[in-house]
Amino acid sequence: MSARKVYLAADPVNAEIAKDMLTSHGIEAHVRNQYLWGGMGDLPADVYPSVWVDEADDYDAARRLVLDLERGPVRNGRPWQCPKCSEYLDAQFEQCWNCQTAKPADA
Repeated sequence: MSARKVYLAADPVNAEIAKDMLTSHGIEAHVRNQYLWGGMGDLPADVYPSVWVDEADDYDAARRLVLDLERGPVRNGRPWQCPKCSEYLDAQFEQCWNCQTAKPADA
């Protein structure tokens, strides 16, 4: 195994989210230092959790996925109105919160 670090998380929850996202894309990953985080402020060391890929060949793909995760959801576009119930929604929503109708392709 030639593991490589792909993500330094702010906390254990974000580390697990990143690891699970990589795993869902077929990239074997694991979290290191998730338990040291509890010693933040007491330990004079880097105690942030980090996500590592198990195979070095997966590093580039994993970094691209992690960068997409760090950017967050795409928020471009314009607000839209639900064609079924007429609710107004922000651009990032892909379906109406009120009636669950999918966002039209032209919205």
